Amino acid sequence: MNRCECPNEESLGCLANHAAFAARTFLTRQLALNGIDMTIEQFKVMVVLWQEKRATQQSIADFVGKDKTSVTRLIAGLEKRSLIERATDCQDKRCNLVTLTPQGVALEKPTMEVVFQANQSLRQNFDSEELATTLRVLKQMCLILNYPTNLPKESV
Repeated sequence: MNRCECPNEESLGCLANHAAFAARTFLTRQLALNGIDMTIEQFKVMVVLWQEKRATQQSIADFVGKDKTSVTRLIAGLEKRSLIERATDCQDKRCNLVTLTPQGVALEKPTMEVVFQANQSLRQNFDSEELATTLRVLKQMCLILNYPTNLPKESV
């Protein structure tokens, strides 16, 4: 069985998981080929900060879908590479605020360019109708699985 085979060819979960893994591997490789040493998990943290400019560790954890301990390790790695800084929130001493350093800010444009090119490279393999259908189905799957009110009780 190769990496993209599932025991049941009709298993949406299995196929979506294999596609997601392949996409992560492809993007990680593209980043590395362009001299950007960053994991996908670190990329997600950086995206939060590129959009928000600063965030609490908890809000980053919520966005990336990881527990606070995992995010603390990700943040420590980015901090060690001088891409971000951590400081205690003046208004709430229980919270750490995470902000970008100038090096972290400078990394946004080249990183997002690689992500854009990788996405374009993948998209060129599908006609516009296939792509639109795929995106619609994946979005619908996310909605259904994140908010399973439309599934029968035994499916949840």
